[in-house]
Amino acid sequence: MSLFRKITETVSKGVSTATEKAQQTVEVTRLHSQISGKRREIEKLYVSMGEAVFRGYLDKDLSRAETKVIPACEEIVAIRGEVEALEERIMQLRNEKECVCGRKVPYDTRFCPSCGHPFPEPAIPAAEDPLEEFDRQETEPSGLSSADPFVEPPGYKDPGEAPSASDWADVGKPVLEEVPSAWSDAGQATPSFLDDADAVGAERADSAKCPGCGTAVGTTAKFCPSCGTPQQ
Repeated sequence: MSLFRKITETVSKGVSTATEKAQQTVEVTRLHSQISGKRREIEKLYVSMGEAVFRGYLDKDLSRAETKVIPACEEIVAIRGEVEALEERIMQLRNEKECVCGRKVPYDTRFCPSCGHPFPEPAIPAAEDPLEEFDRQETEPSGLSSADPFVEPPGYKDPGEAPSASDWADVGKPVLEEVPSAWSDAGQATPSFLDDADAVGAERADSAKCPGCGTAVGTTAKFCPSCGTPQQ
């Protein structure tokens, strides 16, 4: 029964994670589609600006193009702001941030692995004083009056009441705890430590340790994302 429950929990977690990833992928795809549409709008405005300037050149009066070029430039600036907001939303969904060099890195990275740029520490919200919380709970009304009747919770028994026959039924019975096993019930030995060893070996092949702090660093990283130490 313990093995079945363990398998059920594992499958449930896997399905939940897969569902979240699928929803994230759909949302990111939708945002990328919006960005592509807005960039096409910018390209059309570029074309209209070029045509206006060329017509002014043919007419020997480029000042005529200002009535079309200036509004188009203002519209392009506004659309670029919308594109930046959409790209920011994508980075939030992927839990990423952008370095000054243009590389996107995980949000908890302290130093850019490409240029070594240090990221500021995220602001930590101030913790509320526990004494103030206690005082507020003491002063706030609880919503109960002295006239409210006392309701006994389910299973409550008066300490002075004599135990019944059913209470003595389970006395002396040993309590057995279910111990999870690392072996399958199908008759085949499948030690979990073998899979863990394979995973650790694959992880070591794709990363190296920082000589400064010992953090695992990708083989292509030029700087440690934790301490900023240059990598050889």
